[in-house]
Amino acid sequence: MGGRAAAMTNPSIPNIRFGTNLIGFFDAAFLGHAPGAPRSVWVSGFEANPRDAFDKMLDGVRDAGLEGVELAPNPGGWERALQAYGSTAGLKKALDERGLVLTSSYAHGKQLIGAALEDPAAEAIADDAFERHARFLAEMGADTIVSGNLARSRFGDASPDDTATPEDFAAPVLREVHQRFADQLNRLGAIVGAHGVKIAIHTDAYSICSREADIATLMALTDPATVQLCPDAGHIALDGGDPVAVLRQNIDRVPTMHWKDCAAPLSGHVLRGDGLQRHDVMLTYFRILGSGTVDWRGWMEVLREHGWRGWASEEIDNSPDPVGELRQGLEYFRTELAPIYS
Repeated sequence: MGGRAAAMTNPSIPNIRFGTNLIGFFDAAFLGHAPGAPRSVWVSGFEANPRDAFDKMLDGVRDAGLEGVELAPNPGGWERALQAYGSTAGLKKALDERGLVLTSSYAHGKQLIGAALEDPAAEAIADDAFERHARFLAEMGADTIVSGNLARSRFGDASPDDTATPEDFAAPVLREVHQRFADQLNRLGAIVGAHGVKIAIHTDAYSICSREADIATLMALTDPATVQLCPDAGHIALDGGDPVAVLRQNIDRVPTMHWKDCAAPLSGHVLRGDGLQRHDVMLTYFRILGSGTVDWRGWMEVLREHGWRGWASEEIDNSPDPVGELRQGLEYFRTELAPIYS
Protein backbone atom coordinates (compact mmCIF):
# COMPACT_ATOMS: atom_id res chain seq x y z
CA MET A 1 0.00 0.00 0.00
CA GLY A 2 1.29 3.45 -0.86
CA GLY A 3 0.82 6.77 0.88
CA ARG A 4 1.03 7.92 4.46
CA ALA A 5 -1.20 5.11 5.69
CA ALA A 6 1.62 2.75 4.79
CA ALA A 7 3.82 4.36 7.41
CA MET A 8 2.50 1.78 9.89
CA THR A 9 4.30 -0.98 7.98
CA ASN A 10 7.52 -2.67 9.10
CA PRO A 11 10.10 0.09 9.72
CA SER A 12 12.87 -2.23 8.51
CA ILE A 13 11.43 -2.02 4.99
CA PRO A 14 12.62 1.02 3.00
CA ASN A 15 10.11 3.80 2.46
CA ILE A 16 10.53 3.43 -1.30
CA ARG A 17 10.79 -0.04 -2.77
CA PHE A 18 11.64 -0.42 -6.43
CA GLY A 19 10.07 -2.64 -9.04
CA THR A 20 9.39 -2.28 -12.73
CA ASN A 21 6.66 -2.77 -15.28
CA LEU A 22 7.48 -5.70 -17.55
CA ILE A 23 6.97 -3.50 -20.63
CA GLY A 24 10.64 -2.62 -20.26
CA PHE A 25 11.51 -6.12 -21.50
CA PHE A 26 9.43 -5.86 -24.67
CA ASP A 27 12.47 -6.05 -26.94
CA ALA A 28 12.99 -8.59 -29.71
CA ALA A 29 16.61 -9.42 -28.88
CA PHE A 30 15.98 -9.69 -25.14
CA LEU A 31 13.15 -12.13 -25.81
CA GLY A 32 15.37 -14.30 -28.01
CA HIS A 33 14.69 -13.01 -31.51
CA ALA A 34 16.82 -11.22 -34.06
CA PRO A 35 17.70 -7.68 -32.95
CA GLY A 36 15.26 -5.21 -34.46
CA ALA A 37 12.74 -7.89 -35.43
CA PRO A 38 9.27 -6.37 -35.89
CA ARG A 39 6.77 -6.42 -33.06
CA SER A 40 4.70 -9.10 -34.79
CA VAL A 41 7.64 -11.52 -34.56
CA TRP A 42 8.34 -11.22 -30.85
CA VAL A 43 4.65 -11.03 -29.96
CA SER A 44 4.02 -14.25 -31.87
CA GLY A 45 6.90 -15.90 -30.06
CA PHE A 46 5.63 -14.59 -26.73
CA GLU A 47 2.15 -15.99 -27.34
CA ALA A 48 3.50 -19.33 -28.52
CA ASN A 49 5.69 -19.82 -25.44
CA PRO A 50 4.64 -17.41 -22.67
CA ARG A 51 6.52 -19.37 -20.00
CA ASP A 52 9.84 -18.74 -21.73
CA ALA A 53 9.07 -15.04 -22.16
CA PHE A 54 7.95 -14.56 -18.57
CA ASP A 55 10.93 -16.49 -17.21
CA LYS A 56 13.26 -14.20 -19.15
CA MET A 57 11.48 -11.07 -17.90
CA LEU A 58 11.34 -12.15 -14.26
CA ASP A 59 15.02 -13.13 -14.42
CA GLY A 60 15.68 -9.65 -15.79
CA VAL A 61 13.87 -7.94 -12.91
CA ARG A 62 15.91 -9.96 -10.43
CA ASP A 63 19.19 -9.37 -12.24
CA ALA A 64 18.54 -5.61 -12.33
CA GLY A 65 18.44 -5.60 -8.53
CA LEU A 66 14.72 -4.79 -8.23
CA GLU A 67 12.18 -6.29 -5.85
CA GLY A 68 8.79 -5.76 -7.47
CA VAL A 69 6.91 -6.64 -10.64
CA GLU A 70 4.09 -4.75 -12.28
CA LEU A 71 2.43 -6.81 -14.98
CA ALA A 72 2.38 -5.12 -18.36
CA PRO A 73 0.04 -4.35 -21.23
CA ASN A 74 -0.52 -7.21 -23.65
CA PRO A 75 1.15 -9.56 -24.32
CA GLY A 76 2.68 -9.35 -20.83
CA GLY A 77 -0.50 -9.00 -18.81
CA TRP A 78 -2.04 -10.96 -15.99
CA GLU A 79 -3.97 -13.45 -18.11
CA ARG A 80 -0.87 -14.37 -20.08
CA ALA A 81 1.07 -14.73 -16.81
CA LEU A 82 -1.54 -17.22 -15.60
CA GLN A 83 -1.23 -19.08 -18.89
CA ALA A 84 2.54 -19.17 -18.46
CA TYR A 85 2.52 -20.57 -14.92
CA GLY A 86 -0.82 -22.37 -14.82
CA SER A 87 -2.25 -20.72 -11.70
CA THR A 88 -1.72 -17.97 -9.17
CA ALA A 89 0.19 -20.51 -7.08
CA GLY A 90 2.49 -21.17 -10.02
CA LEU A 91 3.09 -17.46 -10.57
CA LYS A 92 3.76 -16.92 -6.85
CA LYS A 93 6.31 -19.73 -6.95
CA ALA A 94 8.07 -18.16 -9.92
CA LEU A 95 8.23 -14.83 -8.12
CA ASP A 96 9.30 -16.34 -4.80
CA GLU A 97 12.13 -18.27 -6.44
CA ARG A 98 13.56 -14.95 -7.61
CA GLY A 99 12.87 -12.98 -4.43
CA LEU A 100 10.22 -10.88 -6.20
CA VAL A 101 6.77 -9.55 -5.26
CA LEU A 102 3.81 -8.72 -7.48
CA THR A 103 3.10 -5.03 -6.79
CA SER A 104 0.41 -4.09 -9.32
CA SER A 105 -0.93 -4.91 -12.77
CA TYR A 106 -1.82 -2.89 -15.87
CA ALA A 107 -5.32 -2.81 -17.39
CA HIS A 108 -6.25 -1.60 -20.87
CA GLY A 109 -8.59 1.06 -19.56
CA LYS A 110 -8.53 3.11 -22.75
CA GLN A 111 -9.93 0.25 -24.75
CA LEU A 112 -12.31 -1.20 -22.16
CA ILE A 113 -13.72 2.09 -20.87
CA GLY A 114 -13.63 3.69 -24.29
CA ALA A 115 -15.76 0.88 -25.70
CA ALA A 116 -18.21 1.19 -22.81
CA LEU A 117 -18.59 4.91 -23.45
CA GLU A 118 -19.34 4.28 -27.11
CA ASP A 119 -21.77 1.44 -26.40
CA PRO A 120 -23.34 0.96 -22.94
CA ALA A 121 -23.75 -2.73 -23.75
CA ALA A 122 -19.94 -2.98 -23.53
CA GLU A 123 -20.01 -1.99 -19.87
CA ALA A 124 -20.60 -5.63 -18.97
CA ILE A 125 -17.35 -6.56 -20.75
CA ALA A 126 -15.40 -3.92 -18.83
CA ASP A 127 -17.03 -4.92 -15.55
CA ASP A 128 -16.11 -8.56 -16.08
CA ALA A 129 -12.53 -7.75 -17.12
CA PHE A 130 -11.88 -5.54 -14.10
CA GLU A 131 -13.55 -7.94 -11.66
CA ARG A 132 -11.53 -10.94 -12.87
CA HIS A 133 -8.40 -8.80 -12.73
CA ALA A 134 -9.19 -7.76 -9.16
CA ARG A 135 -9.82 -11.35 -8.05
CA PHE A 136 -6.45 -12.32 -9.51
CA LEU A 137 -4.65 -9.51 -7.67
CA ALA A 138 -6.36 -10.34 -4.40
CA GLU A 139 -5.19 -13.95 -4.72
CA MET A 140 -1.68 -12.69 -5.40
CA GLY A 141 -1.66 -10.36 -2.40
CA ALA A 142 -1.56 -7.18 -4.50
CA ASP A 143 -4.12 -4.39 -4.52
CA THR A 144 -3.61 -1.97 -7.42
CA ILE A 145 -4.79 -2.01 -11.03
CA VAL A 146 -2.94 0.64 -13.03
CA SER A 147 -5.36 1.66 -15.76
CA GLY A 148 -4.80 3.50 -19.00
CA ASN A 149 -7.22 6.32 -19.73
CA LEU A 150 -8.75 8.18 -22.67
CA ALA A 151 -7.01 10.10 -25.44
CA ARG A 152 -7.31 13.87 -25.18
CA SER A 153 -7.93 14.52 -28.86
CA ARG A 154 -9.65 12.51 -31.56
CA PHE A 155 -6.72 10.08 -31.63
CA GLY A 156 -8.10 6.60 -31.12
CA ASP A 157 -6.22 3.41 -30.40
CA ALA A 158 -5.92 2.05 -33.91
CA SER A 159 -7.16 4.67 -36.38
CA PRO A 160 -4.52 6.87 -38.05
CA ASP A 161 -5.12 10.61 -37.91
CA ASP A 162 -3.01 12.83 -40.16
CA THR A 163 -4.89 16.08 -39.65
CA ALA A 164 -4.29 16.85 -35.96
CA THR A 165 -3.58 20.48 -35.03
CA PRO A 166 -2.05 22.16 -31.97
CA GLU A 167 -5.52 23.34 -31.00
CA ASP A 168 -6.67 19.72 -30.61
CA PHE A 169 -4.27 19.33 -27.71
CA ALA A 170 -4.48 22.82 -26.24
CA ALA A 171 -8.27 22.96 -25.95
CA PRO A 172 -9.68 22.19 -22.49
CA VAL A 173 -11.47 18.92 -21.94
CA LEU A 174 -15.20 19.37 -21.55
CA ARG A 175 -16.42 18.64 -18.05
CA GLU A 176 -19.02 16.33 -19.55
CA VAL A 177 -16.20 14.15 -20.90
CA HIS A 178 -14.56 13.98 -17.49
CA GLN A 179 -17.91 13.25 -15.85
CA ARG A 180 -18.68 10.34 -18.17
CA PHE A 181 -15.20 8.92 -17.62
CA ALA A 182 -15.53 9.39 -13.85
CA ASP A 183 -18.87 7.59 -13.84
CA GLN A 184 -17.21 4.59 -15.47
CA LEU A 185 -14.31 4.69 -13.04
CA ASN A 186 -16.57 4.91 -10.01
CA ARG A 187 -18.59 1.91 -11.18
CA LEU A 188 -15.46 -0.12 -11.88
CA GLY A 189 -13.87 1.09 -8.65
CA ALA A 190 -16.82 -0.25 -6.66
CA ILE A 191 -16.46 -3.60 -8.43
CA VAL A 192 -12.74 -4.00 -7.72
CA GLY A 193 -13.08 -2.45 -4.28
CA ALA A 194 -15.22 -5.40 -3.23
CA HIS A 195 -12.02 -7.45 -3.58
CA GLY A 196 -9.82 -4.99 -1.67
CA VAL A 197 -8.37 -3.59 -4.90
CA LYS A 198 -8.21 -0.03 -6.22
CA ILE A 199 -7.76 1.54 -9.65
CA ALA A 200 -4.87 3.96 -10.19
CA ILE A 201 -5.25 6.02 -13.37
CA HIS A 202 -2.03 6.17 -15.38
CA THR A 203 -1.20 9.69 -16.56
CA ASP A 204 -0.85 8.84 -20.25
CA ALA A 205 0.58 11.72 -22.26
CA TYR A 206 -2.03 13.52 -24.40
CA SER A 207 -4.87 12.02 -22.36
CA ILE A 208 -7.70 13.51 -20.34
CA CYS A 209 -5.78 12.66 -17.15
CA SER A 210 -2.26 13.97 -17.70
CA ARG A 211 -2.43 17.72 -17.09
CA GLU A 212 -2.87 19.33 -13.69
CA ALA A 213 -6.35 20.78 -14.26
CA ASP A 214 -7.67 17.57 -15.83
CA ILE A 215 -6.30 15.44 -13.01
CA ALA A 216 -7.83 17.76 -10.42
CA THR A 217 -11.24 17.47 -12.10
CA LEU A 218 -11.13 13.67 -12.27
CA MET A 219 -9.93 13.35 -8.69
CA ALA A 220 -12.82 15.55 -7.56
CA LEU A 221 -15.35 13.43 -9.48
CA THR A 222 -14.16 10.02 -8.29
CA ASP A 223 -14.25 8.05 -5.06
CA PRO A 224 -10.85 8.40 -3.32
CA ALA A 225 -11.25 4.99 -1.69
CA THR A 226 -11.25 3.08 -4.98
CA VAL A 227 -10.06 5.46 -7.73
CA GLN A 228 -6.56 6.85 -7.33
CA LEU A 229 -3.65 8.06 -9.48
CA CYS A 230 -0.44 6.56 -10.88
CA PRO A 231 1.70 9.55 -11.90
CA ASP A 232 4.12 8.69 -14.69
CA ALA A 233 6.77 11.41 -14.57
CA GLY A 234 7.94 10.79 -18.14
CA HIS A 235 4.46 10.94 -19.65
CA ILE A 236 3.57 14.11 -17.72
CA ALA A 237 6.80 15.81 -18.84
CA LEU A 238 6.37 14.67 -22.45
CA ASP A 239 2.94 16.32 -22.46
CA GLY A 240 4.49 19.58 -21.27
CA GLY A 241 3.50 19.23 -17.61
CA ASP A 242 5.29 19.44 -14.27
CA PRO A 243 5.57 15.97 -12.70
CA VAL A 244 6.53 17.38 -9.30
CA ALA A 245 3.46 19.62 -9.20
CA VAL A 246 1.21 16.70 -10.14
CA LEU A 247 2.73 14.55 -7.40
CA ARG A 248 2.46 17.31 -4.79
CA GLN A 249 -1.18 18.06 -5.59
CA ASN A 250 -2.26 14.41 -5.52
CA ILE A 251 0.08 12.66 -3.10
CA ASP A 252 -2.77 11.42 -0.91
CA ARG A 253 -4.26 9.59 -3.91
CA VAL A 254 -1.02 7.92 -5.09
CA PRO A 255 -0.60 4.20 -4.26
CA THR A 256 2.18 3.67 -6.81
CA MET A 257 4.08 5.70 -9.39
CA HIS A 258 6.14 5.28 -12.55
CA TRP A 259 9.66 6.70 -12.44
CA LYS A 260 10.31 7.39 -16.11
CA ASP A 261 12.51 10.26 -17.34
CA CYS A 262 12.00 12.42 -20.43
CA ALA A 263 14.32 14.37 -22.72
CA ALA A 264 11.91 17.20 -23.63
CA PRO A 265 8.23 17.96 -24.20
CA LEU A 266 6.66 16.90 -27.50
CA SER A 267 3.48 18.44 -28.83
CA GLY A 268 0.95 15.67 -29.43
CA HIS A 269 -0.29 17.16 -32.67
CA VAL A 270 2.89 16.18 -34.53
CA LEU A 271 2.39 12.47 -33.91
CA ARG A 272 1.03 10.42 -36.77
CA GLY A 273 -0.12 6.86 -37.32
CA ASP A 274 -1.90 4.39 -35.08
CA GLY A 275 -1.33 3.95 -31.37
CA LEU A 276 1.75 1.75 -31.73
CA GLN A 277 3.34 4.05 -34.31
CA ARG A 278 2.80 7.07 -32.10
CA HIS A 279 4.19 5.20 -29.12
CA ASP A 280 7.34 4.35 -31.09
CA VAL A 281 7.99 8.08 -31.52
CA MET A 282 7.27 8.77 -27.86
CA LEU A 283 9.83 6.12 -26.89
CA THR A 284 12.58 8.21 -28.48
CA TYR A 285 11.88 10.94 -25.89
CA PHE A 286 11.90 8.73 -22.79
CA ARG A 287 15.14 8.37 -20.86
CA ILE A 288 16.77 6.30 -18.12
CA LEU A 289 15.98 7.53 -14.61
CA GLY A 290 18.23 10.52 -13.87
CA SER A 291 19.25 11.26 -17.47
CA GLY A 292 16.37 13.52 -18.56
CA THR A 293 14.65 16.72 -17.51
CA VAL A 294 12.46 15.51 -14.62
CA ASP A 295 13.24 17.23 -11.31
CA TRP A 296 13.79 14.08 -9.29
CA ARG A 297 15.14 15.97 -6.30
CA GLY A 298 11.92 17.96 -6.14
CA TRP A 299 9.98 14.70 -6.55
CA MET A 300 11.85 13.22 -3.59
CA GLU A 301 11.20 16.29 -1.47
CA VAL A 302 7.46 15.80 -1.95
CA LEU A 303 7.71 12.16 -0.88
CA ARG A 304 9.74 13.10 2.18
CA GLU A 305 7.42 15.95 3.18
CA HIS A 306 4.43 13.61 3.13
CA GLY A 307 6.11 10.54 4.58
CA TRP A 308 5.07 8.50 1.55
CA ARG A 309 5.84 4.78 1.53
CA GLY A 310 5.22 2.29 -1.22
CA TRP A 311 6.27 0.83 -4.54
CA ALA A 312 8.06 2.82 -7.21
CA SER A 313 8.10 1.36 -10.70
CA GLU A 314 11.29 2.29 -12.54
CA GLU A 315 10.21 2.29 -16.18
CA ILE A 316 11.97 2.20 -19.52
CA ASP A 317 9.51 1.04 -22.17
CA ASN A 318 10.81 -1.43 -24.78
CA SER A 319 14.42 -1.08 -23.69
CA PRO A 320 17.19 -2.57 -25.89
CA ASP A 321 19.15 -3.23 -22.66
CA PRO A 322 16.56 -3.46 -19.90
CA VAL A 323 18.77 -4.97 -17.20
CA GLY A 324 21.62 -2.53 -17.78
CA GLU A 325 19.37 0.52 -18.01
CA LEU A 326 17.35 -0.44 -14.95
CA ARG A 327 20.58 -0.94 -12.99
CA GLN A 328 21.79 2.50 -14.12
CA GLY A 329 18.59 4.16 -12.94
CA LEU A 330 18.62 2.32 -9.63
CA GLU A 331 22.22 3.37 -9.03
CA TYR A 332 21.23 7.00 -9.71
CA PHE A 333 18.50 6.66 -7.10
CA ARG A 334 20.84 5.13 -4.54
CA THR A 335 23.61 7.68 -4.94
CA GLU A 336 21.71 10.90 -5.72
CA LEU A 337 18.18 10.54 -4.36
CA ALA A 338 18.17 8.08 -1.48
CA PRO A 339 20.08 10.52 0.78
CA ILE A 340 17.07 12.85 0.46
CA TYR A 341 14.52 10.21 1.43
CA SER A 342 14.58 6.46 1.09
